[in-house]
Amino acid sequence: MTESLKSSQSVELNALYQEVIVDHSRNPRFKSKNMPCRFCQEGKNPLCGDNITVYCQVEMKEKQPILFVGFDGTGCSISQASASIMCNSLQSVTLNEARNLIHEAEKIYTGKTPVNSDDLEHDIEALHGVSKFPVRVKCAALPWKTLHLLLSDNFDEAGLPKQGCDKLINCAQSALNQRKLKIVSTEN
Repeated sequence: MTESLKSSQSVELNALYQEVIVDHSRNPRFKSKNMPCRFCQEGKNPLCGDNITVYCQVEMKEKQPILFVGFDGTGCSISQASASIMCNSLQSVTLNEARNLIHEAEKIYTGKTPVNSDDLEHDIEALHGVSKFPVRVKCAALPWKTLHLLLSDNFDEAGLPKQGCDKLINCAQSALNQRKLKIVSTEN
């Protein structure tokens, strides 16, 4: 393959990455201030001002928790798109599937996993474009790190949910009244 053809394909793939990011930023999936949930976690990136709250509803099916993830927040288009992509990918998944996707996402947005296709199979692959801008990796990482902390804090070693809100109410409001939220920072 000639250098010119490789360069042309690279430009086309970068444009596709940008298109997916812009779409998720302008039309976020599973974003709501009034999302019913069992667990919630707030994350902040103090350097750039990104704020996100991740909500997690749990349904038990065959003694296994099935997760439904949503978010709310403000910030740059990368953080909002990353949160939308994350939530869109994490509907009706098991805890193990969620943990595996968090790990895979980190490899994608840090550039440790190359994405070499001519077409994106999954929107999450669009986060690979962020790896070219190290300062923006923190923006893409914020929702994923926030979800990781939520899962670590709220599920036991057997993979079962610990105590949560246990009410279908606005979890963020309930959490502010009942417990202090931990803050996730991508500064480390």
